Amino acid sequence: MEVKLSKQQKITVNDAQDIYLIMRQILRRENKIGQGQEHFWMVGLNQENRILYIELVALGSSNMANINPREAFRMAIYKLAVQVIMIHNHPSGNVTPSTDDQDLTDHFIQAGKFLKVEVTDHLIISDKTYHSLVESGIFKKLQASERWILPYKLKKKIRNEGKEEGRIEMAKAMKTDGEPIDKIVKYTQLSIEEIQKL
Repeated sequence: MEVKLSKQQKITVNDAQDIYLIMRQILRRENKIGQGQEHFWMVGLNQENRILYIELVALGSSNMANINPREAFRMAIYKLAVQVIMIHNHPSGNVTPSTDDQDLTDHFIQAGKFLKVEVTDHLIISDKTYHSLVESGIFKKLQASERWILPYKLKKKIRNEGKEEGRIEMAKAMKTDGEPIDKIVKYTQLSIEEIQKL
């Protein structure tokens, strides 16, 4: 369900604080009907980081980890968003991300890569404060995670790593045999610095 926004709310987002101030207003409005329930929203942004839409994807779920990326990214594709921010509330007021929150973020980061819609943050909010996974450094670790990486990308990565290991082994052997560095560079495609470190 798309959330109605005023013109003043369709702002350019520069940081987590900008989006939190708007989401706190929305949370207060929605809390009148869903107090004590978790809400999960997706915020779509254009190339200039301007808000295109805010969609309430799930309400009252006891386990937000069951949210399907297909449902969550539907509006992003329809509205041609290039970036999205994940947001949900913790009715308890404790905005520390759970393991499930982090796993969901990891899953959505990979789904966004596939759909060419970049996930740029995940905010956990309450009426009084928020936690940004980007600001806390958790987001960067999740971007490097391979838990939800697509199988074809994983195969490609393994293949490339195998090639890299083969080139290193070849360079070591050529170096041991006293081959000149320029010849090692030619046959292995490694840089002079990489070869010197071996």
